[in-house]
Amino acid sequence: MRHQVLRKLWVFSLIGIIAGIVSTSAVAGMDKSAIDALYQKAKKEGKVVVWGPQKNTLAYVKENFGKQYPGIEVVTAASLRSGTKIIAEAKAKRYTLDTFIFPISSGMLPLYKRKLLARGPWKEFGVPKAKQFLDGHVAGLNNLAYVVVYNTNNVKPGEVPSKWEDLLHPRWKGRLLGSPFLFPHLMAYFNLTWSDERTLAYTRTMINKQKILLARGPREGFLKSGERHLVVGDFTQLAKIYKDHGVPVKYKFMDLTPSPQFTSAVMANAPHPNAARLLAGWLTTETAVKLREKKYMFDLTPSSNSSLAKEMRASGTKHILETAKNFASRKVNYKKFHPIVTGRKK
Repeated sequence: MRHQVLRKLWVFSLIGIIAGIVSTSAVAGMDKSAIDALYQKAKKEGKVVVWGPQKNTLAYVKENFGKQYPGIEVVTAASLRSGTKIIAEAKAKRYTLDTFIFPISSGMLPLYKRKLLARGPWKEFGVPKAKQFLDGHVAGLNNLAYVVVYNTNNVKPGEVPSKWEDLLHPRWKGRLLGSPFLFPHLMAYFNLTWSDERTLAYTRTMINKQKILLARGPREGFLKSGERHLVVGDFTQLAKIYKDHGVPVKYKFMDLTPSPQFTSAVMANAPHPNAARLLAGWLTTETAVKLREKKYMFDLTPSSNSSLAKEMRASGTKHILETAKNFASRKVNYKKFHPIVTGRKK
């Protein structure tokens, strides 16, 4: 009996040791004392202003940051044109923003070149070098995945092709939907793999023959009403949100899956610099990762084991991840297609 008791104690002790190792390894790279000191300074500032592209990319921040760091008011604002606004305010010497959340090329790169970003607190929060971009000025958070999203009342799963170019078939004429903001970015990604001629032909055919509707407003309403049946280049995250709102939709990975990299950054002239650093760093933590996944925002980088990363790999698609190596190329590519999409060039 005594032997059994000692054996149980030994097992429980071993479990405790293993748990301690796992717990320690999970935060091994984080400097807790430095983060606590940063929090004390941030709490004195009492406020942090964070901008991002859409409300659904900011909601979890406002809902949860204060639970871990009480005493700091979180103010959010969402716009796809946040970068343009930041640059305009900087020219006028007005600085209202602390922390910024946006994909690298469409948001962070122009600010980095204008020296409007500060280096982040990535060392304190244990962010690996592989997750740092633009010379340590931004840190990776999650990725988006360009897919097609379709109304299952109008399109059966078996009718959806596996290749983007198959959407040029006459059966899709007048049924397609897109975003004037996202579509040229999608073409810029395609142009990393496709030739100029192939990508330009695809863009012009979509606009001139397929009569794709590039709606400035939310795509959800067009899908719900049945006015349009399939979105060319929406995101898995938005498809899940549409479904939560009662729209009968599914998404499908195509032959190519472009994948923007969302990042966090501290503004160089942040009015609340300590709170800005604390929030930007918190966004990289495992706590924030899990919160984002609940909002359908997943890490899709090669090392990720997220459920969406596994689903994407199982589809057999070619993943085109936004990286430091393709920033410049995509910017050049974007300039080729944006005038066509906006009608300034045929």
